[in-house]
Amino acid sequence: MRVRSLLTSFLFIATAPALAEDVGKPMGKLLEQQAYVYAWKGMMAGEAAPFWIHEYAKSLDGPPTPVIPVELDSETYMLGFTCKPDACENNQLFVLFAPGGRDAWGMLAAAPHISWLGKPDKRIQDAITGALRK
Repeated sequence: MRVRSLLTSFLFIATAPALAEDVGKPMGKLLEQQAYVYAWKGMMAGEAAPFWIHEYAKSLDGPPTPVIPVELDSETYMLGFTCKPDACENNQLFVLFAPGGRDAWGMLAAAPHISWLGKPDKRIQDAITGALRK
């Protein structure tokens, strides 16, 4: 149920007005840019993530949900979303990219657990969960 609530919240705030060039693009489009690829790889380094996340990184085939802006420290970060094919409700990944793709952190919501990728500090965790509550 919590995961469904997170997805519903994300889809609702995904309609927020554009604040940056990359807002509105699906996360897969961001990952076609070198800076975002490096940020993704940094986030995944040393992480034991589910197989479907590694497959997404190769194919970039996921839901076309637009990234949304998240204001943090007077900068606009981008929050992207993807999920496991055929099991989206209970296997969701939210990725917060720093401006320009200089860094990335993920929140994996795999019911009933939430885990973090990229070792986000509390400030980053709060930014992700706060954006999903809006």
